Amino acid sequence: MRKIISKSTAVKAVVLILALIGILLIWPFRIFSSVLETSAGGTIVGETDRINHEHDNIMQEFITRYDRLSSVDVYVTRVENGRYITCLLYDENGVNQLKVYVDTQEFQIPGYVTIPMEVNVEVGKHYTLKFQNCRSKYCLALEDVPADSEYVGTLTDEFVPVEGRHLAARYNYRIPLSKKMSLLIMSIIAAIAALICFLSDLYYKKNPDKNDLVTVWKTVKHAANPIAVLVFGALMIMVFPLRIFDSRPLDIIFYELGLAITAAIVFYAINHKAVKHQVGISFWQSLKNEDRLQYILIMFSMAMAIWYACQYMNDLYDIYHEISLRHMAIWLLVAMLLTFSLKEALNIYNLIWVVASGIYGIRFYGLNKLPETEKEYDLHNLILKCGIIIVILGGLLVLNFVRILVLSIREKRFHTNHGEKKCLRPTAFGVVLLVFFVLLVAMRNTRLWGIYLVITFVCFYIRIAVWGKNKDYYKILSGGFMMNFAISLLFSWAHRYFAGYVSGRFAFIFHTVTVTAEYLTFMGAVATVMLVAKIVALPKGTNLKDMFISAWKEMTLFGFIMSYAIFTVSRTAYLAIAVSTLLVILVVISCHRKQFFRIVGVFIISLIVCFPAAFTLQRIFPAMAADPVIYAIDDTDEFIRGGAAWDSTNFMCVERFGNLFATKILGADMGEYEFPVDVYNYDSETGEPLYDYYGRPYDESPDNPANSDQGRLDVVPLEGLLVANGFTRAEYMMLMDDLVGYVDTSNALDVISNGRITIFRSYFRNLNLWGHDEMGAELPNGEIALHAHNTYLQVAYDNGIIVGIVFIIMLVMALICGIVYYRNNRKNEPLSLITAAVVIGFMVAGVSEWVFQYCNPMTVALMLSIAPITFKVKEK
Repeated sequence: MRKIISKSTAVKAVVLILALIGILLIWPFRIFSSVLETSAGGTIVGETDRINHEHDNIMQEFITRYDRLSSVDVYVTRVENGRYITCLLYDENGVNQLKVYVDTQEFQIPGYVTIPMEVNVEVGKHYTLKFQNCRSKYCLALEDVPADSEYVGTLTDEFVPVEGRHLAARYNYRIPLSKKMSLLIMSIIAAIAALICFLSDLYYKKNPDKNDLVTVWKTVKHAANPIAVLVFGALMIMVFPLRIFDSRPLDIIFYELGLAITAAIVFYAINHKAVKHQVGISFWQSLKNEDRLQYILIMFSMAMAIWYACQYMNDLYDIYHEISLRHMAIWLLVAMLLTFSLKEALNIYNLIWVVASGIYGIRFYGLNKLPETEKEYDLHNLILKCGIIIVILGGLLVLNFVRILVLSIREKRFHTNHGEKKCLRPTAFGVVLLVFFVLLVAMRNTRLWGIYLVITFVCFYIRIAVWGKNKDYYKILSGGFMMNFAISLLFSWAHRYFAGYVSGRFAFIFHTVTVTAEYLTFMGAVATVMLVAKIVALPKGTNLKDMFISAWKEMTLFGFIMSYAIFTVSRTAYLAIAVSTLLVILVVISCHRKQFFRIVGVFIISLIVCFPAAFTLQRIFPAMAADPVIYAIDDTDEFIRGGAAWDSTNFMCVERFGNLFATKILGADMGEYEFPVDVYNYDSETGEPLYDYYGRPYDESPDNPANSDQGRLDVVPLEGLLVANGFTRAEYMMLMDDLVGYVDTSNALDVISNGRITIFRSYFRNLNLWGHDEMGAELPNGEIALHAHNTYLQVAYDNGIIVGIVFIIMLVMALICGIVYYRNNRKNEPLSLITAAVVIGFMVAGVSEWVFQYCNPMTVALMLSIAPITFKVKEK
C-alpha cells in the first residue's frame, strides 16, 4: 500500500479495476437481467365464478420454464367488493412458497393485474397458483386451451377440474442478459475504459509537471471515498425522505443512525493511516510480507472448512450431509497442503503422484459415475468427484509424512532454521487426546465419523507441529475464524431476510437459532480474545481515542457478532455467550490485574455502537438483493419468501424487535403488536376493519355489532394482522396433546429449557459401558429424542461411559493447558488465549446442545484451536 506510483498510473489502475468489476458483474456473476414474458395463449372466453369468502379455491397449475419467476399477470374482469386479491404459490409437493396481497386499485379493471413474485423455482416442475379473497369479491378471466399448451396444467375450481379452460395469465421469468447484449455492454465498458486511459496519458504527456508521485494507499482513498459517499448518500435518501424501507418515524430515525455509524466506520477504514500504531499491537503488521499471501490462503481454507461444517448443520438428508462432509474434508486438506514449502511441494514424487492419480481418478470417475437417467445422479456424481479429490490431496499429504519420517530416521532429529537440534514430543494433553481418539474409534459402534475426525486431525496436528512457521499459527487461526464470519455475514446480507414473523428470531445462516447460538458462541469467544488482546496491550491511562485507533477493527467485529447473537432472541445463545465471555475475561484478569472495568467498558461501547448498524444493514441489504435462501424447516413468514416489497411490514422493525425482546427475554407483558399487511382494509388508528369478510363496508355489514343483536361476529383474522406473541412451530409441537408428559410442567427449569431436563434423564437412564449402535432414547411419553441436547451425555450414550469420562478429562485438560499456554506466552502471542476461549465456549454450549460431531462447526473450531498444545519441541 505504500508503494509509489505516478498519477497517470494511478488513474489507469483505478479505471481498469472499475471496468473489470463492471465486466465481472455482467459475466460470470450475471447480476443484471431482463424479464421474459410467457403465456399459454388462447382467447378469453369467460370468467370464473365470484371469488369471495365462501368461494376461494381457484387453482391453476403450470410448469416452470426458467429458474426465477419474476411475476404473474392475471386478468381480472371485475372487482365488486373490497380492493385486494390474494395469491398463493405452491410447489409440486404442495408446500407454500409465497403469499401475496395485491391492491387492484393500482390497475385498470378489467385488465391484467401484476402479482409480484421474484421467487426461485425449479425448471420443469409443476407449480400451482391459488387465488383467494381478502375481504373482497372479484372474478378472473378464463381462456380456452390451445393444442400446444405444454406449460399449463389443470385448472380447478373448489378442487373440481375445469375442462378446456385455464386462467388468462402471463408468466414472467427473470433471465440473465443475452450473450449478444452482454458482449455489447462489456465491449462498451472496455471501450470507455480504454478511452479514459488514452485521454489520461494524453493529458499527463502535455502536463508532465502534474504527473506527481502518489502512494497506492492514497490512490485507493481517492477512488473509494466518492464511491462510499454515493452509496451511503443514496441509502440515507432512500430511508428518508423517500421512505422506501419504512414509513414509521422510529424506524426511519434508527435506520439513519445505523447508516451513519456504518458510514463512519467505512470512512475511517478508508482514510486512517495504515502505519504502525504508537500504542498497542498489530497482529497483521507483525507478519512478514513474504508470508502474508500464504497465510491468507490458509485462513481462507479454514474459513471454507467451517463454512461447509455450517452447511452440514443445515442439510436434512444423508446425501447432502455426505456432500458437505467431503467438501469440508477437502478444505482441511488444502489448509494442510498450503503449509508446504516450495521444496516440499515441488518434487518429482509429488508430480508423479498428481499425474498418475489424476489420470486414474478421471478414468475411475468415468467408469463409476451414474447416468442422467438415474435418480439424483448429479448429487451422487458430485460425491464421487469429491472422494477422488480427497484421495489425490490426501496422497500428497501422505507422501510428505513419508518424506519427514525418512529424514527423521536418517538423522534421528530435525533442525530449525538456525540448526538447533530439537525433538518432537506429544504433550501430556496430546497423550490424553490420543487416548480419547483411540477409544473413539474402538468404541465407535457403527459410526464412521469418529474415524474421519481422528485421521483428519491427527494429520493436521502432525503437519502443524513440524511446520517451520507454526509460531504464527494463532494469527492464522484467528484470521480463519473471522474470515468465515465475514463470508457468513456477506451471505446473510445477500440471502437471509430479517423477518419479523413467524418466530421473529433471526437464525443468521442456519435454519434454527439453536445452531446459530452454537456458532456465535465460539465466534464470540474468538472475537473476545482478539479485542481483549488489543486492550490489555495498551499502556495504562490510554484515552478512548487511542484505544479506538488501535482496536477499531476488533471492536467492530465484536460488536457485530454480539449484535447478531442478540438478534436470535434466544436464552440459550445469551447464556452460552455471556458465560463463555465472562470466563475468558476472568482468565485475562488473572494475568492482567485492574483491567476488568476497561475491558467491560469497551465491550459495552462496541455493542452499543454496532447494534444499530448491524440491525439496519441486515434489514435493508437482503430486501434489496431480493434473493432469499429459505431452508426447509424455516419459520420464515410466507409473505416474504420471494422478492418482497422493500417496505413490507413483515420485515423486522424496531418496535417489533423491542416487543419480542421484552416478551421473550425480559418476560414483560407487552401486549400484542399489530400492524396490518393489507393496510387499506383497516383503520390505521383503531385497527378496526373497514370491510367485512365479504368486502362489504363494515359500517353497513351485519357482522358489525352495531348492526346486529347477537353481538360482534367478526374477528380480525391472523392473515390480516401480524401478531407478535404467536408460537413458533417448535413451540407449538412442544405443546401438542401427543407430547403430554414430554415436559415436566412441575419443574420450572424443564419448562424454561424446553424439556431438556426430561431428555437428560432419559439418556442418563440408558447409559452403559459400551455405548449404543443407534441414536435416540425413549421419552416418558413414548417419543424418541434423536439426540441428548447435551454433548457429554451424547458421547457417553453413543460410545460408552468410559469414553464419556475420558472426553470430559480431555476437555478439562485442554482448558487447563490452554490457560497455562496463554500465561506462558501472553507477551509474545496474546492470541494464544483462543485455545482456552474456544474450549470454554465448547464446554458451555455442550451443556445444552450436542456439539461434538465431525462436521459440527464447534467441533471443527475446537479441533483447530487445540493444535498448538498437542505437541511440543524439546532441545536434545
